[in-house]
Amino acid sequence: MKNTLRVAILTVIALASPLAMADTGSKGSSGDAVADPALAVPDLLFARPAGLAGTTIGFAAFVVVSPFVAMAECVDEAWDTLVMTPGEWTFTRSLGDFGDK
Repeated sequence: MKNTLRVAILTVIALASPLAMADTGSKGSSGDAVADPALAVPDLLFARPAGLAGTTIGFAAFVVVSPFVAMAECVDEAWDTLVMTPGEWTFTRSLGDFGDK
């Protein structure tokens, strides 16, 4: 069991390393794929899956609260807050970019 866990962790690290070192070929532009190379691997292994879970939980919460927010006529605000914000954080920001907008 201990060796299996060790092999699994090393495999994930080995597979994630080339992704973290990927070069887009656009040095110095604001649209770099990797904002901070030191934070790319933790972002890929921990933050992105957490963001995906947050997006999923936000969608489930939206489904639950949608009848109530529909009565208050703020469905768009609820959608943006519960689904779009974590979705954009997960899928559209540069790898390793944890800064504020």
